[in-house]
Amino acid sequence: QITGGGAQSPSPGWADFAVTAKARAAVRRFIRHRERDEYVALGRQIAEKAFRHEQYAFSEKALEQAIAALQITSLAELYEQLGRGKITGAALIQAAFPGSKLKGPQIPATHWGNMDDNNRRQTAIPIRGMTAGLAVHYGDCCHPLPGDRIVGIQKPGAGVTIHTIDCEILEQFGDMPERWLDVSWDESGNSPDFYVGRIAATLANEPGSLSVVTALIAKNLGNISNLKIIGRAPDFFDMLIDIEVRDVKHLSNVIAALRGSPHVSKVERTRG
Repeated sequence: QITGGGAQSPSPGWADFAVTAKARAAVRRFIRHRERDEYVALGRQIAEKAFRHEQYAFSEKALEQAIAALQITSLAELYEQLGRGKITGAALIQAAFPGSKLKGPQIPATHWGNMDDNNRRQTAIPIRGMTAGLAVHYGDCCHPLPGDRIVGIQKPGAGVTIHTIDCEILEQFGDMPERWLDVSWDESGNSPDFYVGRIAATLANEPGSLSVVTALIAKNLGNISNLKIIGRAPDFFDMLIDIEVRDVKHLSNVIAALRGSPHVSKVERTRG
């Protein structure tokens, strides 16, 4: 007998492994509904934060005014478009309160790294219950992990991409403060999610080196999601290894274990 967990639900990649057309259609239908629900939930948080920032009461009357001004059919559609980045929080406020003078970006992009962490926890939008690849994406450029300071960048029609605060790609959005979202990790300690961290390792070019590394990662409860050899010499080879971990501390434990192996001459976290 096989007993499934009650909290399990299809992920976006399941459709690639479904055998029958009926199964693939069912998975895709579930994912579409889940995606919309997540965009709606994210959009509501963006709306609430925009109202707080501009010091307006978050009211049904104001939302109805915005729906009419933006020619949207329902509150759910309004939230969905906010979540997808098709409407900004500033545009929502202007639609709800015509002629209002906005305060401007919640935090200028150039000052983002100087924010106080305690203040951020009080105002940031928490990333909770979001499925990677739907409303929320994690930047392949920096591989953010819980414990990193992060920021969200909205891309119209594609939701929010999470980056570490020091990610080089953020420079591209320096003159687009309306695209920046203050976000935070779920710090409840109850999140079941795993995230991909990347390490660069130099291994001895001898039989058994790779098996030792993979065994150490598994022993420390990491899961290898991708592995690439980027350099080879007679005595050693360089690798990039993507590992599913719970947070920064978990990845640090994996790295510490690898550094203790005589088969590994160098290992460190890398972003890109």
